[in-house]
Amino acid sequence: MLQFNYHQSLDLPFGIPISLPGCLPGAAGMADWSPDARSSACQTSASEATGAGPVDRMNKEQNPFRMFLLGPFALVDAEGRSVTPKSKKAQALLAMLALSARGSRSRIWLRDKLWSDRSDDQAAASLRQALLDIHKTLGPARDLLIADKNTVWLDMDRLVLDTELVVRTKRSADQITDELLEGIDIRDPEFEDWLTLERQNWYSRLNEGQVHDVFEPRQQPSRDIAKHSALLPLTGDPDMPRRGKSVEIVSSNPYRRPADGDWQWIMVLRPPIMVGAGEGGQIAATRFQNLIAKAIIDGLAIGVRDLSFTDIEESEQQISLPICLQLRLTFDGDMVMIELVMKHLINNRIHWLGSQAINRTQFERGEFGTAAALISHAVDQLAYFQETQANDSRLSQDGLLIDAVNAIFRLSRGDLDNAERRLEEQIQYQPRSSTFAWLSFIRTFQVGQRFNVLDAHLIEEAQAYARKALELDPQNSVSLALVGHVHSFLFCEYDYAANLFEKSIRLNPALPLSWDLYAMLHCYAGQPDKAVAMARWVQELGVYSPHKYYFDTTKCIAAALAGDHAAAIAAGEEALRARPNFNSLLRYLASSHAHFDDLGGARHYLQRLEAVEGSFSINALRGSGYPLLNTGGGQILIDGLLKAGAKLR
Repeated sequence: MLQFNYHQSLDLPFGIPISLPGCLPGAAGMADWSPDARSSACQTSASEATGAGPVDRMNKEQNPFRMFLLGPFALVDAEGRSVTPKSKKAQALLAMLALSARGSRSRIWLRDKLWSDRSDDQAAASLRQALLDIHKTLGPARDLLIADKNTVWLDMDRLVLDTELVVRTKRSADQITDELLEGIDIRDPEFEDWLTLERQNWYSRLNEGQVHDVFEPRQQPSRDIAKHSALLPLTGDPDMPRRGKSVEIVSSNPYRRPADGDWQWIMVLRPPIMVGAGEGGQIAATRFQNLIAKAIIDGLAIGVRDLSFTDIEESEQQISLPICLQLRLTFDGDMVMIELVMKHLINNRIHWLGSQAINRTQFERGEFGTAAALISHAVDQLAYFQETQANDSRLSQDGLLIDAVNAIFRLSRGDLDNAERRLEEQIQYQPRSSTFAWLSFIRTFQVGQRFNVLDAHLIEEAQAYARKALELDPQNSVSLALVGHVHSFLFCEYDYAANLFEKSIRLNPALPLSWDLYAMLHCYAGQPDKAVAMARWVQELGVYSPHKYYFDTTKCIAAALAGDHAAAIAAGEEALRARPNFNSLLRYLASSHAHFDDLGGARHYLQRLEAVEGSFSINALRGSGYPLLNTGGGQILIDGLLKAGAKLR
């Protein structure tokens, strides 16, 4: 999973990659050194920098190897002899392991990144050959690389990376001249995507000093993500009966994208206005503009007419939402001011305006940082505008999705039932990927708030809707996040869910819901410290969200599981102002107050919890299928509830 180590002031780059480097590349000028010279300098300089790094823990008796990731790839032994494999894919394999958490990756992940254009059998054979080549090159030290039938890993205790030098000497990006894995030509699109993201994050790390580690290995490749769940399909047929009624799940080409005629609402995205932009600024502006369109289409099911490619006269017959968004970028020195304005299409009356200044170099690299919050805020404003524009007769059709989503986040049993009815009506009227995903997502609320028993019917419904959502549009960032949560919360399929979250974030890093639900996955998997870091970033993205309480709830849960009960109480009580009967909050507030030795407050929240749930007990909580209870954080939760006076049975 993710391992982040942020400063107190979080400013994740908007171009944050999904595979984040743990041992980061760098050291200006190293590309011209021989392996011997580079090894010696790396060891000496790293020792001088802090006196506490991995270099200092090693000596010749431990036979440390040294890997150079900055500039041309190289691997040398303790005597300075090159043991670099000749094959570029073997070199890439070693680099990918070195840049991963604990130096490990699954075989499936490696095959998917290096041989994505081959069949599974061919890719597996190629991976075996690459491993043999590496072992042959390493000779007697072949145990530096270990592999079993599922996983390949490096013995990182015997490996020194040149990248640690730059991390420890705190050099800036401007001081680094060599490129990560320079000249490594694999010609596989999956590897190229990975390498691009790794390089972007390296520059982000140099500039910000915030991201520290990497995603752990995933057990599923990304190229057929809709087909790889171990639990899908349960019935083999997505058109399964529901309790007491049947729901028609309409067949569709799974890779079909909606055409203009499919959108019930279409809005205008005007060409960006740019002042002082060079070539890099033009490219970054296009990327930012495309991201705005992606967020609107996926989040609101609103079509977007980009006037950068057409004019208003050609589009006016198809525009049904009388609103437009326009991006304005002002480049001044080393900063860029990003402004996003929402105006009425006819009279130019401004409905909303947001702005954010960020570093120009970051922006031109596609690292949009806290400017991502502008996109999230704009989507929320558009949702509100659409809701107010839809009169009662049109709401029965065009406003169904947004109305249903708002009802879901009101959380009561009646609101969830109402949301479900509206979504089912939307399916009959116009099926969308996100509609099925939200239907599946509702099941997690029903289980989490103990509105329903976790039974086979509920599982089948959640699975069928999740499967259909990905079949209709496997590129919809909202659907990917919602389905990821279903598989982490209901099924505990953490590897599969993590793959879905990674893809969602890669497609739309401005979606706070993706980051928030991914943070919860880390809670379920027993990694609350990582969840806390992600929850802080979610609060940056969703600071103006109408569902901000939901993000505060995640921070409360993550902090409580991590043992930071003061932070949990602060975030939980903030969220409780918006949702005073949210039983998930009440559980953690009762527990954290008890751990904080405020037994009066703990009993107060426990009484409120019992009033909401009726017959709350530890055994009832365990029986609900709630994940994470078997983790260390889960034991903290239970211990606090028992201390507050919760009944065991």
